[in-house]
Amino acid sequence: MGGAFGIVAVVLLVLLVIAGFAWFRSLIEERARAAEARADKLEELLEEVKDVAWSNRELAPDFATIIIDTIRTNEEVARRRQLP
Repeated sequence: MGGAFGIVAVVLLVLLVIAGFAWFRSLIEERARAAEARADKLEELLEEVKDVAWSNRELAPDFATIIIDTIRTNEEVARRRQLP
């Protein structure tokens, strides 16, 4: 009887460890998806700001140029980081 109890306890412990691992992994994946979604939204916002600056450049040409150049410079730096 004691041997069967030990086996059941080990099996339950293994199942708990697997369940805990799966839970933590799903939590990490969920956070990664949320971070990707946030990054996508920020990229869309940045593109919108660039478009607004370009379409309204006659109101403040120097300011629009600064905004557009800053965004493009950061995009180029990000692209360079992605290259192998």
